[in-house]
Amino acid sequence: EGLMNLVEMLKDHSSVVGQGQARKKVYELEARLNIDLPKDFFDYLVNLNYAEIFDEPIYGINPEIKRLDIYEQNKHTEHFRYGFLMVFSNDIDGTIYIRPDTSNVYNASFTSPIANSFTEFVANVLKEA
Repeated sequence: EGLMNLVEMLKDHSSVVGQGQARKKVYELEARLNIDLPKDFFDYLVNLNYAEIFDEPIYGINPEIKRLDIYEQNKHTEHFRYGFLMVFSNDIDGTIYIRPDTSNVYNASFTSPIANSFTEFVANVLKEA
């Protein structure tokens, strides 16, 4: 495929990566949030569950660390009620959201997608580095 695999890209770039999560846990997350995750983000959770972009963590399934836990960062929030899953936040790029229904990636303006997928977003950000 033309686009590099998200997991490989993050492994190449992150100083620290996680060990991944059991598929069962990812399915449980989808059930708790009542969404289907885009395939690339699902793969990220299963293969890594923790990676960084410019030293800031991408959220994963980390119930013991609320600021890293994708469920805690989204449940009962206004953005999530409107269909936006917050997956990342840093000073440079701001807060980043995925629309699970379209896989498109948005920033906090929510006006139009900044990338068609999380993989594309990460590729674009890392290109600027």
